[in-house]
Amino acid sequence: MKSTFFLLPLLLSLLAGKSQSQNVPYKPGVALVAHAGTAGYGIGISKSLSRQLALRVGINQFTYKGTLTSGKATDELQIGFDYTIRLLSFNGLIDYYPFKRAGLHLTAGAYVNQNEVTFFGKPTKDVRFNDVVFTIDQVGTVSGKASFAKVAPYAGIGWGHPFLRNRFKVMADVGFFYQQSPSISLTTTGMLEPSSDQAPVIENNLKPLKYYPVISLGLAYNFLSTSF
Repeated sequence: MKSTFFLLPLLLSLLAGKSQSQNVPYKPGVALVAHAGTAGYGIGISKSLSRQLALRVGINQFTYKGTLTSGKATDELQIGFDYTIRLLSFNGLIDYYPFKRAGLHLTAGAYVNQNEVTFFGKPTKDVRFNDVVFTIDQVGTVSGKASFAKVAPYAGIGWGHPFLRNRFKVMADVGFFYQQSPSISLTTTGMLEPSSDQAPVIENNLKPLKYYPVISLGLAYNFLSTSF
């Protein structure tokens, strides 16, 4: 009898919690999503398919330009590089919400991957070899591009359900897409011309880039109500 007395409040509490969770409003519709992350700045559309499924499509873009120098200033040959990292991708994703009343979601889909890195390098100074001085133009230049597979499958996990409760919702995602190892093209001139066959060596060193991490934080707004 005493045990029943103590268990009854617990049971009522669980039932009340379940009842409250069942009242979490589901608002099917179309949501606008703006986000930023390792794939770049992006904008997309999310469409509810059911309480536990949603479709997302979007575009991501970012460009960064920089410089770097190989070796030390005291080295006989030092090459300065100008490079550009261009991120451009389009994604189609399906979000699955295993819990009907929470924002946790598992995501799968693919990216149309236009990411690439271009670079151009030349010596930072004339080169002296056995008392013979070679000018920057005589030493030559090296230029090239790193590109990736155009279709990259994606898997990830995140938080945020645009179609539960409020119209505004914070969205967070963590995952990766598989873009395969980069393909390197090299063009060299002058005394650097024999180095044009080093592309396979560079490709091998860049193999870890085949798994591209995606970390994204954004805001969704459910702006259009639909029947599902």
